[in-house]
Amino acid sequence: MNKINGIVFWVVSSILLLSFNIALQAQQSPDFNDRYLTPPEEISEEILAPNHLNVSFDEFSPDGNYVINRKRSGISPLSKFAKPYYNIAGLQIDKNANRVRSLTTQRATTGLELVDVRSGDKRELQTPDNITISNVEWAPDASKIAWLGHTEDATHIYVTDLNSGNSSRVTRRPLLATMHNSIQWASDSRSLFTVLIPEQRGSEPVRPDTPAELIVRSTTEGKNSLRTYQSLLEDRFEGELLEYYITGQLAKIDTQNRRVTNIGSPAMIRNVDAAPSGNHVIVQTVQKPFSYIVPVSRFGWTEEVWNLDGESLVTLRSSEANEGDSDEEYMEDNGRRNIQWRPDGDGLSLLVKPEEEDEEEGDENPEEEEEESDETKIADRVIQWLPPFGENDQNVIFESEREMQSVAYSDDGEILFITQRRNGNEELFAVYSDNTEETYQIYRYDTDDFYDNPGNLSYQTSPNGKWAVRLNDEQSHVFLTGTEYFEDVEEEAPRPFIDRVEIESGDSERIFQSAADYYESVESILTSNSDEIIIERESSDEFPNYWYVDVNSGSRTQLTENTDYNEALAQAPRDRFKVTRADGIEFWMEIVMPPEWDGEPLPGFIWHYPREYDDQEDYNESLRRHNKNSYPRIGARTADIMAKAGYAVLKPDWPIMGESGTSNDNFVWSIVQNSTAVIDSSEAKGYVDRHRMAIGGHSYGAFGASNAMIHTSFFKAGIAGSGNYNRTLTPLGFQRERSDLWRGMDRYMQMSPIFWADRLDGALLMYHGEEDQNVGTWPTNSRRMFHALNGLGKTAALYRYPHEAHGPAAEETLLDMWTRWVDWLDVHVK
Repeated sequence: MNKINGIVFWVVSSILLLSFNIALQAQQSPDFNDRYLTPPEEISEEILAPNHLNVSFDEFSPDGNYVINRKRSGISPLSKFAKPYYNIAGLQIDKNANRVRSLTTQRATTGLELVDVRSGDKRELQTPDNITISNVEWAPDASKIAWLGHTEDATHIYVTDLNSGNSSRVTRRPLLATMHNSIQWASDSRSLFTVLIPEQRGSEPVRPDTPAELIVRSTTEGKNSLRTYQSLLEDRFEGELLEYYITGQLAKIDTQNRRVTNIGSPAMIRNVDAAPSGNHVIVQTVQKPFSYIVPVSRFGWTEEVWNLDGESLVTLRSSEANEGDSDEEYMEDNGRRNIQWRPDGDGLSLLVKPEEEDEEEGDENPEEEEEESDETKIADRVIQWLPPFGENDQNVIFESEREMQSVAYSDDGEILFITQRRNGNEELFAVYSDNTEETYQIYRYDTDDFYDNPGNLSYQTSPNGKWAVRLNDEQSHVFLTGTEYFEDVEEEAPRPFIDRVEIESGDSERIFQSAADYYESVESILTSNSDEIIIERESSDEFPNYWYVDVNSGSRTQLTENTDYNEALAQAPRDRFKVTRADGIEFWMEIVMPPEWDGEPLPGFIWHYPREYDDQEDYNESLRRHNKNSYPRIGARTADIMAKAGYAVLKPDWPIMGESGTSNDNFVWSIVQNSTAVIDSSEAKGYVDRHRMAIGGHSYGAFGASNAMIHTSFFKAGIAGSGNYNRTLTPLGFQRERSDLWRGMDRYMQMSPIFWADRLDGALLMYHGEEDQNVGTWPTNSRRMFHALNGLGKTAALYRYPHEAHGPAAEETLLDMWTRWVDWLDVHVK
């Protein structure tokens, strides 16, 4: 070999050796680049699978002829989440567009299709470009739809005429879509009710450079087991800012000429429910003083009936700020319950118990008492309240000796359907308004008998646009929809059904039931007689699609050709089996193997979520709704995706067993027992190599994963997302834990991973959304846990995702998250 060739050989060899060392180092250390990463195609194709291209039957027309298919886009980009917003008292506000932030960040609907429910024929409706759509509402006469159109800086109402397919904007002023962001039609199918930005709104409050107030907090009276809410009002200025962004103008809009009728003065409107006539509105408004210890959803409120001048005719209910445990403690309902507009448009319906009459001393007459004891004592009444809703405008429609839970009506208001519960039994009976002395039982059943549930009344939209009980054309039968469940869920799947019940006799006939080898859910009943329906049909190996069913003939027409874009993974080898712990507790688990699995044991990845149960029976009851005919659905955060990276994905139930209120005494014991049983059984079946195991979970699953890595030595790595690692930061309780920190200090500390972080065995990857608003899992948990692990010399990483909440949602975040998960496990487990 000459000198030059020798030098070349040495250089090439050195480069190859250096490259090998670099590659080896890359395999031995995860990628800690702070740029957003993208996983290999076999992973990204599962995350970005275009399932949004499938047809979804979203809103059915009142006449049963059409349904709207929303044409959706894919996963929202991070740029949507990065738009400026306020987070005030638990309300996230897109301040540039004056709407709740979720309307900006949600997966976008960019177009609408009108689908014929009998043929499946589709017709695209004209909608403006560069706009996203939400809150589609049918007019009562089914001639048009209204919907919210969102641009970068505003939300407006659009109406689409279904004959022409053309859409037009009907609001000149933008909506204030922060607290109340829905549309409501009047019965004339011409007028809409909504909340607009006030005309004389003024400028947004500006925080003074020098504060004029300090922050003061004082305790409430007595004990108060409030949850650890995030983003509460901080000071007086934030209260002013909140008031600015939730104060709107209630308005009635004529969709033909765009004329706006302002109803009353601007107010902090929480909810709106317009009467079918369009002449009155039930309005809930937020009331001051604001609270600094609960979110805006628990602030004080008042519910009134307004006329179109904005005059309050009557206060129906009110509530102080709910700063405690019970809604009833703070609400004054004035004895009124089940308040609703009657579907016939004839005033309000409500339940009212008669006032107890106090007898004056000295007036008792034993003979009169004996006579009165033979009379029927009225316990509850159905009241019709007519405009203008004065004390003398109330009519008693029906009286009962027992308390009523609810009342519903036929569309003409002539038949009442009343539900009562007593001693564990529920009864539904009908009453004709022209003969209230006689009642007709529709069903009666023991609510503890899970398998005997008769179902629920079927409803349809009345001509006035309100829900009414569905009756057949002869007004002689009602329909119950429900699901029949079976005791052996591994052999028999749930079967949805429709029963036709004769009102006067109570005789019941099953007119439809799902096939035994498919799951056929009733999506819509198209006719009064319930003889034409839309079902969604699926099985464990058949992707869901919509079908039209003629109930009388049994003929079926498939309406959609939806495709599973994750089919290879959904149909990958799967096994579901029961495992038994050393203490005799049994539970179920599912294993997902890679699509091209060759039968050899693989590294295993357990994805779990701990749930508390009193005992084996309590756990077994939780399985009663298991559906063996359900098709495996793969989403962007489904753990099954890890199978594409060459792992056996284990998805066990994760029972924490103990008598009611004490299950957490056995939390660590259950973690150890569950881990052992899952790994032993999976190894015995040849699925996993027990020496290459990882565990993961999100939220309470992150709490469980970190505990499993501390209290067992099974796991080489773990993934923990948006978790709590220090239960002393939720000192008044968590999950089903009833004791506070001071009564259960040993339990709180035993369960808290941060107190045992020095025992963590394996490499822990943590991730957390920087804007996590979930109760008990604010991001400081992950920061402090990482700080502890770093100080203890443990192997750990923490990825903090900007603009994300409790669950990762942006496309860039999801791609990066999966890249780091796979990378982490490949380095530390494979």
